[in-house]
Amino acid sequence: MSLFNPVEALCPNCGTPLRSALVASVNADRRPDLRRDIISGRFQVHACAICDTVWRLPPTFTYMHLAQNQWILAQPPENLPLWREAEARTLEVFNTGYGPEAPTAAREIGATLRARLVFGWPALREKLLAVDLGLEDVSLELLKMAVLRNVQRPPFADDHELRLDGGDATTLNLAWMNSNTEAIVARLPVPRDIYDDVAGDIAWDALRAELTEGPFVDMNRLLVPATPAA
Repeated sequence: MSLFNPVEALCPNCGTPLRSALVASVNADRRPDLRRDIISGRFQVHACAICDTVWRLPPTFTYMHLAQNQWILAQPPENLPLWREAEARTLEVFNTGYGPEAPTAAREIGATLRARLVFGWPALREKLLAVDLGLEDVSLELLKMAVLRNVQRPPFADDHELRLDGGDATTLNLAWMNSNTEAIVARLPVPRDIYDDVAGDIAWDALRAELTEGPFVDMNRLLVPATPAA
């Protein structure tokens, strides 16, 4: 089931308190509307009744969609430097709920699930879009790395990330996004044929192995040094 906890959130602009429901888990099989809201950017969005500021609560929840073999632990983007500790926690939560430490019935369900860890709404949305477009997420990350090798003056910044933003049978729409505001900084359409080439090229096998050492399957795994927790 999908679970929400009552919280009091403060408007980031004027500090006005707002009673809200903070998501703890999403079951997309039972609540496909929540999945649609995540993709559209409407999920957990609030508007201040005093100053009209619109903001989004940070993601701190689990997402499961059995029909698409997805189990994802979502974390706020500011936790990215602690990805190694978060990855260990992800495995602990998954193994207890659906892995070797879970009851037999839950383990049978978990046998079909791919555990993933993401930081920020754009990263979570990307995982859902990738499934809709028939993309394997490891090959998608390798594609983004291939793109970075050939793009002149990419808009690098600490809070900028290259993310999938949609596509079709011929073109994949990548975009540089602000991981905190979700604003698009620049768009980068890529022919889908390039993804197919990367997915089938054994020259990428070494990086593919690095990306799949744990549930944090994201090129930031290779770019962001892991900071030990305080």
